[in-house]
Amino acid sequence: MIRKIFVLFLLLTVFCGTRAQRFYQPLAPVYDIEMQSAALVDSVERFTLFKPVLIPEKDIDTVQKEKFVNWLYTHFFEDDFLKFASKDFSLTINPIMDMEIFSQDNADENKDYFLNTRGVEIFGRLGKRIHFKSEFCENQAGFLPFTDSIIKRLRNSVIPGQGHAKAFESYGLDWAVATSSLTVDVNKNYRVSLGNDRHFIGSGYRSVILSNLTFPYPYLRNDFNYKKFYYSLLLAYMHGGKFCYSNAKKVDFKYSSFHIAGYKPLKNLELAVILGTMRLKGDRKMSLGYDINFSPIKNIKLYHQANYLEEFSCQAGFHVFDVFFSLVPKLNSHFQAEYTSARLDNNDNPAAFWSYNYPITVPFFMDKNSGGEFVCFLNLEYCGAGFDMKILQRNTSCYRDFTLRYFLNKKTKWNVFVTLSRHETDKEYYGVDRKDNYITAGIAITPMNYYYDF
Repeated sequence: MIRKIFVLFLLLTVFCGTRAQRFYQPLAPVYDIEMQSAALVDSVERFTLFKPVLIPEKDIDTVQKEKFVNWLYTHFFEDDFLKFASKDFSLTINPIMDMEIFSQDNADENKDYFLNTRGVEIFGRLGKRIHFKSEFCENQAGFLPFTDSIIKRLRNSVIPGQGHAKAFESYGLDWAVATSSLTVDVNKNYRVSLGNDRHFIGSGYRSVILSNLTFPYPYLRNDFNYKKFYYSLLLAYMHGGKFCYSNAKKVDFKYSSFHIAGYKPLKNLELAVILGTMRLKGDRKMSLGYDINFSPIKNIKLYHQANYLEEFSCQAGFHVFDVFFSLVPKLNSHFQAEYTSARLDNNDNPAAFWSYNYPITVPFFMDKNSGGEFVCFLNLEYCGAGFDMKILQRNTSCYRDFTLRYFLNKKTKWNVFVTLSRHETDKEYYGVDRKDNYITAGIAITPMNYYYDF
């Protein structure tokens, strides 16, 4: 049956190709940076701090007939993989893949160190007002000793931001991730979404209010907007990191809600106040925060957010979306720097936020009362060839990586890459001073963000 459905979609797309933008903007940084840059230049979306951002389509998908050879090249290297569209319906199917192999000097030669993620994403529309998406990934990994020790020792074999893993072979882990969303535009001012997914509040790599390092959770999202004002209500049923495969009833769920009220007095200034609540068995905890982002010129964005949850947490940073101010033709560049300081609430409280919405998206701090982190990114891309630099400096550790990549398909972000990484930790955290260097080679096409940089 599955084979017949695949052949049907293949035949449908042999003679037609479509051109359309994504309605749901993925949370992976490479998509998010592109979306934020476009929003500064031509106001693709008025409000961008509550993610995933839902961008209304300007035009319904257009159908273009193509020869098979042209279709084959286009859908592998220029467009989405499988697409079908009409005035009343559209469907897009892309593979999800992240295959990596690791090499480290002090790793055990008798073990294989790798990441093998494969899956599928499906998104589309019904008519003009109903949009849907779904993602599913199956994963196996043999993590390097440092990463493996954090996941197994601190998280009890829970992969940060993805889910609960079971044993694979004698040393690896196996887990799956699934998300889905259905959105209906009731009218031009009101939109409602229902699904099982993640969300993010802010313009940075981290968030002290709500991050996407959570496990996917059932939610109901309501978005209202009127001219310069908007209000969003997120109702969610989150679950934490405690899990036992032998007894699924031990999963600890909590009801949560987030109220986001925003105002945009100027085209380049967005202000928002956020109220969060977590409930469990009669206990309730609340957080109150705000978020500000401002663009003094069209290619620079300044952002700041703060949150009070028994303790005060804050973040400040900036983006430069065209580092060389268009002086080098065809060169896409991006620079970002931010500092985040988080005070974590007490996890012993039944209604605690921690490990449910992760006020700061780093499990590295989960055994500590506070954490500070400086993040710095540089991204350069010229005619498909790219260079990425990432530096994460924390209280007791430092992570750096330098990546060379080539984009086989710029739209789906299908790329091959080689990364040189370095982890440094001191004895306060790991028990001994540790310095790890390793090389990663891989091929990836994924709309999701993986936090393996802890």
